Amino acid sequence: MRMDTSASKLLLLFNWMSPTFPIGAYAYSHGLEWAIVSGAVKTKSDVESWITDVLTRGSGWNDAVLFVRASHGEDVSDLALALCSSHERHLETTQLGAAFAIAASTFSGTSLAEKETAYPIAAAMACLDMNIDCSQALLAFLQGFSNALISVAVRLVPLGQKAGLELMRDLMPVIGDVAQRAGLATLDDLGSCALLSDMAAIKHETQYSRVFRT
Repeated sequence: MRMDTSASKLLLLFNWMSPTFPIGAYAYSHGLEWAIVSGAVKTKSDVESWITDVLTRGSGWNDAVLFVRASHGEDVSDLALALCSSHERHLETTQLGAAFAIAASTFSGTSLAEKETAYPIAAAMACLDMNIDCSQALLAFLQGFSNALISVAVRLVPLGQKAGLELMRDLMPVIGDVAQRAGLATLDDLGSCALLSDMAAIKHETQYSRVFRT
């Protein structure tokens, strides 16, 4: 049976941004592990505020803008790597980017990353290659990013599954707003002021006992 083109692209997007897509996203906490262990993040409200800040004024915002610009064919790969605030952030984005490019090539039939590439750039290039709508792709990308951090908090705070689902629900408007603003942004709008998140990623590098790679 021949599948409708729009349905095929949507299913492809669901697969690529799913937590089950084999890129190893579950192994990274983006510094959130240190924030939880140190006591900076203790409650569901703390987690929501942390993720909101990362999405609206931190690395999540930068990734969203870079995703859009890459989706428009701009070469922002080196810029994306330069914006990594620590060694572990660089490790996280390049490892996820490489894994995503390899896994996505199963669907596209082409190699999408021939050099060290940040994850949002690899994802945007894959969506561009398959002619997936940028606005839909960005929403899915940001939701995947947010849900990965929620999963970390559910395990380490720890939060119950119900609290995790409530966080997913409550962060949906934030994701939608960030995606809308990023869709209209230029490279001049890049910038991060989520300093505690950046410091958490740096401090995680020397954390004695840890579950996540970052």
